[in-house]
Amino acid sequence: MKRVLFYTANGVGLGHLRRNQLIAEELRKRKIEIVLTTSSLSPQILGRFFDHLVKLEPFTEKLDDDELAYLKARTKNEKRLLAAVKKFKPDLIVGDFHLNRHRFIFYPLKSVLDKYPIKAVFIWRLDSLKKLLTDIKKLGDKLKYFNKVILPHSPMELSCFKPQYGFEVIGPIFKKINRSKLSDCRRKHNISPNDFVLTVTFGAGGKLKGYCGSPAEAVKNFINIYPKLKENITSLKTILIAGPYLRKYPKKRISGLKIIGFEKDLPELIRLSNLVVSSAGYNTGNEIIAAKTPAVLVPLKRSGNEQVKRAEFFEKLGVAETAKSFSSKELFKKILSCRSRLKEMKNNFKNFSDWGYGNKKAAEIILKELNEK
Repeated sequence: MKRVLFYTANGVGLGHLRRNQLIAEELRKRKIEIVLTTSSLSPQILGRFFDHLVKLEPFTEKLDDDELAYLKARTKNEKRLLAAVKKFKPDLIVGDFHLNRHRFIFYPLKSVLDKYPIKAVFIWRLDSLKKLLTDIKKLGDKLKYFNKVILPHSPMELSCFKPQYGFEVIGPIFKKINRSKLSDCRRKHNISPNDFVLTVTFGAGGKLKGYCGSPAEAVKNFINIYPKLKENITSLKTILIAGPYLRKYPKKRISGLKIIGFEKDLPELIRLSNLVVSSAGYNTGNEIIAAKTPAVLVPLKRSGNEQVKRAEFFEKLGVAETAKSFSSKELFKKILSCRSRLKEMKNNFKNFSDWGYGNKKAAEIILKELNEK
């Protein structure tokens, strides 16, 4: 049996881990053994999609401030990854992390690939779609370690990118809507046909000073406007998903507002919703498109301004409005504005006609690399 080792880093979210899960599930259908090496804080929150798990040290604010601790943690990850490679002897390594971030994440993998002639594939979820050609040149020394680079984006996002050797544009990788779960999701959240369902989600809820801002302010401000929203929207039913990494949020009961930490069936809940208030993350954005549910997007600071650019892209195509700030006044105004335009916004999802799933394509590319000598 052939074996694939996934190497992924997640500090404040679940995006990299989710992509690994979806690709791994496709590979396991072909009897491929999966080793997951990850710095994710909750590697099993998405289910056990791997055969073996190796935990790595996550990058934290403390490491950012303490060079000695930084080097110690990076060395520890290098040793753990090397030990995993020696133990499991993978036929191929799949990397999924921020390539243009500091060397904390890349260095352990570089060390392994310098020592062992293992094939490697990189899943490159881009921070800036417009800077792709510039980034390819700038990051050339890192990209050369990979036999294939998979770009999990729609061709319409990368219209300026001409095919290059070693690069594959495959379409987004994200969790599909499972229509058989819609009824269960409706019952779980007690959704009736007359409800106006509003789902609110700002990602996993993590933060990292200087790199990733906390969504706590957005959660707090939404809760502040909820009573006023309920006065203005008849039969309002709201599910607010605070995120598994957001530790402080109201646990008290608020009439008509359900607050939970995590929703494993988020794509199904978005499909059942009339409107979504969301961060502009890669995964949630794709799930909104698949569900054809209009959205108010609240871009969070993530890897520069990639969420801002994604929100602007969705707004330009008419399926979302962007909140320029987390303020209660701005959120309230945008929610009511979208409510008045729901029919028009739903119709605009036709603009995403080529937004296919890349899950299976990614697995096929990896399988081809596995089988080529």
